[in-house]
Amino acid sequence: MSVFIWGLLLLLCFVWSLSFLLAEILLESVRPFTIVFNRVFFASIVMVILIKLLGKRFPDKRKNLFLLFLLGLTNNAIPFSAIVYGQQFITGGLASIINTNTAFFTLILSSLMFVDERLTMVRLLGIVLGITGVVIAIGPSELLSLSMDNLGQQCIILATICYAISTTMARKFIKGVDPLVSVTVMLLSSAFWMGLIVLYMEGLPLFTPSAVNIVSIGLLAVLSTSLAYILYFMLLERAGAGTTTLVTVLIPPFAMIMDAIILKETITSPQMAGFVFVAVGVVMVARGLPKADHEPTINENNIR
Repeated sequence: MSVFIWGLLLLLCFVWSLSFLLAEILLESVRPFTIVFNRVFFASIVMVILIKLLGKRFPDKRKNLFLLFLLGLTNNAIPFSAIVYGQQFITGGLASIINTNTAFFTLILSSLMFVDERLTMVRLLGIVLGITGVVIAIGPSELLSLSMDNLGQQCIILATICYAISTTMARKFIKGVDPLVSVTVMLLSSAFWMGLIVLYMEGLPLFTPSAVNIVSIGLLAVLSTSLAYILYFMLLERAGAGTTTLVTVLIPPFAMIMDAIILKETITSPQMAGFVFVAVGVVMVARGLPKADHEPTINENNIR
């Protein structure tokens, strides 16, 4: 890969990983659903301004608008909320490892719905290794018991299932929509859904206007959401799905290192062992994925 592609890849890993750290910082004084509402609300404003500057138009087909409206709930509002809520109980590093399940669940669903996504033995082995890695990182006993003790892990798993279903459904039903426009509609929809959720669960989405909170919300919305979407599609267009999938491998170490340095959190042996299995699994899954030979669409969206 060229230096430019490596730069895009590493920058995307950084801004994506940053979301786990920022959520942990904000959870010290801000309620979880309020965090998510502010994230998608301000990110949607940034994206609306961007597509207006680029001269792009919103979809004119009611079917696409309706589906994107639903995806705002299933691909953003619910999983974003589940991840932040879950991070009340677990570290951002562990959350990022569990979140890699998205790649494996998506491939399983895609193989059932699309001819060009059939599972090969290599991909199947990669899925098995990846899921095994997540189980190791969580702990088999924790995974198999549903209780308040492992609520954080279960929330992240719920998020990965939502991502996998949403990504697969988007690829099947949404055609010919500019990806940045799709992202903007989804974020606007997410702000609507999160407005309802936060009012019901927490009341008005207010938080203590400290410098840390304001900067963290701003970075979460602008870098970890809006910029992340832009970088993702740039990388997908220039390097293809196979290379872009490698982001999944690099996010956990980024998140764990930032947690260790800034929040002084410990990286456990199970987390490291689980990450190794996940990394090998993702690399195997990425083999055979397409190169950059077409214009990306929302169907390839797998943003976190």
